[in-house]
Amino acid sequence: GDVDGFQGPLDAAMVERLVEVEKRLQELNDETKERERTMTSTIKDMVASSKTQKAHGIHMALMVSATEEGVGRTKSVCLQLVSIAIISVQLMVLYTIMWESSSSRCMEHADCKAGEFCGSSWLYHRTSPGACMDCLYALENREISGFFDFSGMSGELWTESIKYCNATDVFPTRCDHLVHNRDILSGAGVMVLGFSAVIALIPAIQDLDQCNDEQLVMIARHGLSPLFYVSHRLRFYLVPLFVVGATAALILSNAFTSQDFLLNGLAIGFASSIDDMLSFFFVTKARRERIEGVVETTLDQQERVAGWKRNRLYGITLALTLFVTVLFCEDLIQIFGDDSRRVYQEDGVRRTSCADILDVTWEFPGCLIYFVALLMSAFNERNTTWRKVAQDALMTLLIKVLG
Repeated sequence: GDVDGFQGPLDAAMVERLVEVEKRLQELNDETKERERTMTSTIKDMVASSKTQKAHGIHMALMVSATEEGVGRTKSVCLQLVSIAIISVQLMVLYTIMWESSSSRCMEHADCKAGEFCGSSWLYHRTSPGACMDCLYALENREISGFFDFSGMSGELWTESIKYCNATDVFPTRCDHLVHNRDILSGAGVMVLGFSAVIALIPAIQDLDQCNDEQLVMIARHGLSPLFYVSHRLRFYLVPLFVVGATAALILSNAFTSQDFLLNGLAIGFASSIDDMLSFFFVTKARRERIEGVVETTLDQQERVAGWKRNRLYGITLALTLFVTVLFCEDLIQIFGDDSRRVYQEDGVRRTSCADILDVTWEFPGCLIYFVALLMSAFNERNTTWRKVAQDALMTLLIKVLG
């Protein structure tokens, strides 16, 4: 017979061989289809799990557990305290980044950035390790603020610091490394800075969405408890402030290059998503599915959309604040820098101290966020009475005073 152009008879062995090959090809085809079905199912499960995890983090899990029927008051309070404790740890991590970036530790003068020397501060009370401080303090030969404690520096070390600053401080009345960074900044770098600001704040904006959902679910299931009120306000106002401050301080402590902008933005974005990582480790898949069911049956989609729009406007404000803080830090130091203002009041000479970077990264975003907080409190659709409006305004005022 003929088989695909082959002329002549086929013996039994060849026919059997062709049948085996065809059978094997069919088996391989079936295995391939099975792998595709398995992979597709796995990807769908991963996507569904990811959506659930991103939409509802550890705080939602704790809140749902605290408001379930049959849960005692003591257990409910403990679960809400755990939520506040997680937020506190997150704030401590971000503030440590802000602090270390603005006043890095050092063993010798060469460890510090341009225009700084290695001295002692009230936190360390020694110079091994010490803290980097602006050469302004050495050249002026005086302690300008209580932040620095020069008692840990001997006369010889003090003389050496003055000599080092005289030799290396190019701009005695300005922060040298800020001047250098602005000089090397390119147009492309400015674009990457804006992109990095968005990257750093995306987890914070997602957290705001979670916070809004949790408030709606809490009110629908149980009413707004005092502990949850504190947790909500910390996440809504204080966490974004720390994220902006830590990102700005980290960027300002490094070179103004596209690579550093992007890496620093990613680093802070990772640090600010601690609660989502905890959800991945401690909340089971079955528990996440139950939370998803509770949320879908409880949330008012119209209110959820309103919160989504508000959070995006808030996020844009935060990104612009971060962008302005980095680009115009030296100008903002003249306004918010405690030491720079104090020296100017004494002799009328404007100076820019690198130590005031911490003041700028904390106070300037804090003022803007405080203003936004007051606006949100005044126009919050759930605060239908002046008493609740006053509570929101008082809480934001306390955050500002404590800051």
